[in-house]
Amino acid sequence: MSKRAKIIAMVQLPPPMHGAAKMNRHAIDALSRVFDLHVIEMHFSKDLSDIGRPTFGKVFHAIWLALRLICALPASRAFYICFAPRGAAYYRDSLYVLITKLFQVPAIIHLHGRGLPAMRQTRFSAWFQKGVFSDQTVILLGETLRSEITGLNCASTIIANCLDDDAFAKPVSEHWKPRIPLRILWLSNLFRAKGLETLLAACALLDNQDVAFELTIAGAAGDINPPMLRELLHSYGIDANTRYIGPATAHERKILFRSTDLFVFPTNYANEAQPLVVLEAMAAGIPVITSGIATLPEFVIHGQTGWLCRPNSPENLAQTIIDVTRSADTTHQVRVNARSVCETRFTRDRFTKEIISTIRNAMR
Repeated sequence: MSKRAKIIAMVQLPPPMHGAAKMNRHAIDALSRVFDLHVIEMHFSKDLSDIGRPTFGKVFHAIWLALRLICALPASRAFYICFAPRGAAYYRDSLYVLITKLFQVPAIIHLHGRGLPAMRQTRFSAWFQKGVFSDQTVILLGETLRSEITGLNCASTIIANCLDDDAFAKPVSEHWKPRIPLRILWLSNLFRAKGLETLLAACALLDNQDVAFELTIAGAAGDINPPMLRELLHSYGIDANTRYIGPATAHERKILFRSTDLFVFPTNYANEAQPLVVLEAMAAGIPVITSGIATLPEFVIHGQTGWLCRPNSPENLAQTIIDVTRSADTTHQVRVNARSVCETRFTRDRFTKEIISTIRNAMR
């Protein structure tokens, strides 16, 4: 039996739970099947509200992880990192990649977000970024993200996110028919950039047009906490139509999907790339309305596998919600198409094969 190649994986794992952390867990499970995997966990935040806040403790921890990386590199064949594309974490992760260059260990840089172009606006920052990425391998989530690495002289491959196997457990069988009141679901961490206020404003417009609805909001606090959410609901006059249930477990999400008519996620998050929650809703057979940003238009095809709305436009979102409810036959076919896309393009088996192949190619 041949000796397994040793590789290092530097990733954030839950908690806190977010899309990148969940995909990192899938990556670790996949790579550990065929490699001698040395995991260095980048655990800098205790909860979602702490993400992106620089502290002395985080700086000290980053230095400690750099020392651990230096000790592990001499016997390693490759270095896999979930790379932060913007903010202070960008410079931290750049340092880790530069260290691997000193040891001549190839780096595989997995980008779960957007932001690299904004970090190379000056001549020096462009030179620095090119020095980090040059001759490395970058994993992108979709073709629309190619601009992230323009001019960086790196190899690249597309590996889309994946869903858990049990996401496909329930077939899409019953014909879709909107209930009265219409049951709308928001399922994400509570960040303004994710479009939550856009949805609240759209629901207020629905209320003014006498469109009956019930809005369920599920997710952990971000830059909006429960008291702030209650104030927002009151200010939009929809507190009687809305319930907030807090964070939802995987089992609770499945229950929510079964009792929902429509999933709405009008994100305008600058770092958004390929939100897992949209894929989860599509796989569950829930009609989806989301924004036409990042990789979302690659698999949410307007009127075919879902609907796209303009970011920060409550009027457009409210009208889209009304349009979706007017043709039950069309909406049913759209959700069947969406489920088929997920079964074809976003399976865990496909993700496992592609990420293992990418690591092997980088080692060659």
